Amino acid sequence: MSKKLGMQVLHPGGLQATKLMADKCEISRDMIILDAGCGSGSSSIYLAKRYGCRVVGIDVDPTSLMKAHEKARRENVLDRVAFRLGDLNSLTLQDIVFDGAIFQASLIFCEKARVLRTVSQKIRPGGFLGAVELAWKVLPPAEIMAKVKSVLCAAAVNAEHHNDWITLFERSGFDVESSEVYDLDFGFRFMLANEGFFSTLRIASKCIFNQEARDKTQAITNLFRETDAYLGFGIYVCRKSAT
Repeated sequence: MSKKLGMQVLHPGGLQATKLMADKCEISRDMIILDAGCGSGSSSIYLAKRYGCRVVGIDVDPTSLMKAHEKARRENVLDRVAFRLGDLNSLTLQDIVFDGAIFQASLIFCEKARVLRTVSQKIRPGGFLGAVELAWKVLPPAEIMAKVKSVLCAAAVNAEHHNDWITLFERSGFDVESSEVYDLDFGFRFMLANEGFFSTLRIASKCIFNQEARDKTQAITNLFRETDAYLGFGIYVCRKSAT
């Protein structure tokens, strides 16, 4: 849905959630970060510009990676950001050890436990893992699950309950240092903060003149309101043992 509207920032919480996560992870200029499931590169570029770190973004979609590279060129961060084509379910990257890795609305598309174990092996001892992922506040009834699957995407139902995310990270070899659940937002202010004025104007125009876009935007807004008691997103900050 977000891609159909031409949105650049697709993960829950937007760049504000990315900043909260990155600050808790204590990302700094001397780090090399893995952005696992980077999409069109908005977060990779944001991290490189704000924190001065180097970022390697991995995604399975070649079109998204082409957009990411072009965006990085426009933002003058190609010296700090690189994008590679790859499937998180069969990640290699044997040539790099990372100071940390981030997942943002990407674990729900993966074999979660397997991918987390693999990524853990790519992170140095004492390194971090940060995640922004859809999370169930309360396990939903079947009708809520079906509505989320229909309006958002099929993979949305692969979200874990908040406590189960914590258990999954711990079983994958990480100590969970911070975990918080937030409400979902799809309002105008949220879009303006993440997409910028001109992009938001373009999206708003599409919704005005395109009935399908308008209907789907309203459907998401209604979904977030109707499922607020069940569905949100979590920000998780984990640490790999230093030994």
